Amino acid sequence: PNNRHALTEYPNYLHSPGYQSWDMSDPANPRFLQQLTVPGQIVGNKEHEDAYLMNPRSGNRTSWMGSRMPLFIPKPVEKGGTIGFAAMGGLGFYVIDISDPADMKVIGHLPFPPKISGTEADNIDVSQYERTGYVFMNGYPMNNDCGEPYKDIFVIDVRDLRNPKIATTFPRPVPPKEAPYADFCQRRGSFGPKRPGYVMSQPGYYRQNIVPYAFYNAGVQLFDVSEPTRPEIAGYYVPRFPKPDEIPEFMNGNLAYGLFVEYDRNIIWMFTNHGMYALSTPLLGKPLSGVPDQPWPSRN
Repeated sequence: PNNRHALTEYPNYLHSPGYQSWDMSDPANPRFLQQLTVPGQIVGNKEHEDAYLMNPRSGNRTSWMGSRMPLFIPKPVEKGGTIGFAAMGGLGFYVIDISDPADMKVIGHLPFPPKISGTEADNIDVSQYERTGYVFMNGYPMNNDCGEPYKDIFVIDVRDLRNPKIATTFPRPVPPKEAPYADFCQRRGSFGPKRPGYVMSQPGYYRQNIVPYAFYNAGVQLFDVSEPTRPEIAGYYVPRFPKPDEIPEFMNGNLAYGLFVEYDRNIIWMFTNHGMYALSTPLLGKPLSGVPDQPWPSRN
């Protein structure tokens, strides 16, 4: 919104992003409704600056502050949704009341101990929220060879929206016994979670009890979250590294960095630095070829 939203640490990222709401009822004439910020974002505002200075990351010139993605919304406002969840880097996890998009309000906050470097609060998976009252939040690595603290996937209890709590973390993936390394840190490249795909833009949206994550040099990791406080690794696929003639050497680190899941056809698309993989797993069911029976998005 303006250059005062600049309380941040990462040297070449100049702003601390927040969230905006827009009325899109007339797509040809979008109407701005609100700019939402949280304490610790605005230069020249004493309340914001005091909050920022109390953050243990203040002054480290490394941490990523502010939002990384849009709000994560389990149910759209148009369908009666009232809650959004915010991942705001080193500023932490927020619960937002979005029942009035022109007057969004923070109703809950959960700070995290620093895990310097990389991004700390980037993504929130809300696919299991309505069933369980839990969401999953993670950051991701930005350095190769584990040159930073491991970025956990946190299981956050939001059954009390005003008092979110960390319930546990997802298990850290380990290589199979036959691998020539004992830890993925020894495999080269980045190691840690990225994102489980984008819930509202994937055909079929999501699947209950199973959540897949891109995991850089650990490929795709699928987690059984049928009991969210006891997540388990249920499956994985670890791709090869690129050949020397496929990509420049400096690109080797980001192996598997994205997913797109066709839940209506039971196909996981994994995006790597040397190509795309179409994956199937019995955890989702038999893959379906051809055009799905039902169009997505649905047509009226």
